[in-house]
Amino acid sequence: MNCIHQLKTDYTLFFPKQQQKQARQLFTKNYKRAYIMRSLESEQTSFGIGKKFFITIALMVMLIGLSIQPAKSALTNKGLIHPVNHFPTWFSDANGVTLQLCLDGDGATGMCFYDAVIPGNSTSEATGFGAEAFWWSADARLDLAGGGRALLVLALEAAYGAGDPAPNDQFAFGRIRIRADVPEDGEYKIWHPYLNEANGCQPEVYNATAGPNGINVTRDIGGGAPFETMLAGEVGPFLVWDPAITPAAPAGYVGDPNVEHEVIGGHCNINYFRIEAAAGVDLDGNGNNFVQTNLFAVQGKVYDETNTPPGIEPVRITYFRSTNTNTGVTTSRINSWVKAPPQAAVNLTHPITNQKFTMTYDGDSSFFRRFNLSAANSLNMPTQMSVTATSPGGLSNTQSVNVTDYVSLETITWTPATQRLRVIALTSDKIASSAGEIPQLTLKFGASSFSMPQSGAAGRYEIFVDGIAIPPAFVTVTSSKGGIDTKGIAD
Repeated sequence: MNCIHQLKTDYTLFFPKQQQKQARQLFTKNYKRAYIMRSLESEQTSFGIGKKFFITIALMVMLIGLSIQPAKSALTNKGLIHPVNHFPTWFSDANGVTLQLCLDGDGATGMCFYDAVIPGNSTSEATGFGAEAFWWSADARLDLAGGGRALLVLALEAAYGAGDPAPNDQFAFGRIRIRADVPEDGEYKIWHPYLNEANGCQPEVYNATAGPNGINVTRDIGGGAPFETMLAGEVGPFLVWDPAITPAAPAGYVGDPNVEHEVIGGHCNINYFRIEAAAGVDLDGNGNNFVQTNLFAVQGKVYDETNTPPGIEPVRITYFRSTNTNTGVTTSRINSWVKAPPQAAVNLTHPITNQKFTMTYDGDSSFFRRFNLSAANSLNMPTQMSVTATSPGGLSNTQSVNVTDYVSLETITWTPATQRLRVIALTSDKIASSAGEIPQLTLKFGASSFSMPQSGAAGRYEIFVDGIAIPPAFVTVTSSKGGIDTKGIAD
């Protein structure tokens, strides 16, 4: 119990007054979290807490107030997966602000605060940062009566589920953290930029007990690939420096985390951090029952497509192949769809012929190319093809993508009287058995699987399964050539 209490503590809030300036500087360095991390690491020794347990606690959602309905996020989209760090290349909001991971400098000073590279960790060395980095963050702090402090942390973060950087363990989340000393027992109202617009941005209300960190809330919403949960969290739109107030944000950034500044972008035009106590509570040391600031330390780098390696995400690469019944000649074609940044130049390379084909952007989200294969190249269909995307700045990314047949479930029926299931599936590979190896289709539902025989024209497969007293809701057909389709049984 004591160790968990220590993990929840923001150590910078409770230094003797003569040490608070130094503690705050330590906290500010490395996105104002370096001191927390060092303090927690020192606690691991005395309490015997393993690193994995520490990370689990650090990512917990800790709510001690009344029930709070999350505000609807105003993040609108995410970029393709970055070819090096395997996080989304960018996130965008409803105000048209698009931000990439802020990784400039050494991580401890300058415009971007992030964890430094971990020597010997190959994932960290490849990505250029350690356990944590940020697409965006905004912090605000309040001085309270009697030397107390309050902290608001808003962030969109890149991390790893188990703590240390590791392949396929990427974890992204939006964070809202509120920590405040409480001078007297009672009800406290808190306003911040991401209150729920659906209820008119009513303040969060806490019945808190007096003491250090009497209010201590962390809400993290996110997850791993494909990172869709980020678009449904509380964080967004991004707070950015108010352009009407000098100085302006540095070129290419939405703020400078080393300089506190007024911001815009909050829900209901709430661009401040405010705590209000019951009447009669001296919260600011001057007899007022409230304290408020409109100054935030903001970091965020505007997405620079020209100088970012383009991501590639395959949508579908499938082939059609058929054998002429009169001549016995087999020909084929390949249809390819991939996602890449709109301004990228995208090429597709055939692994056998080494032919390069330029792909065309569809004006929406994908690049497309269809090409025909000669009879000589149709019998040995490639299982993969190479896609290369090149940014306007000349940065390239090449990725191998699978080539499969296209399987479609045409008919799924179940007859109660006979307890018979009938399934018909088609494959785009209609090669004749006399010309080459035909696909093998397999029907699967529950723990059962059945080989489907070819029936009728090439590429058509049909099976009857008897003794099915209760029909499956869905069935899946897979092909030995890589295609797959799942469909519900007909009503």
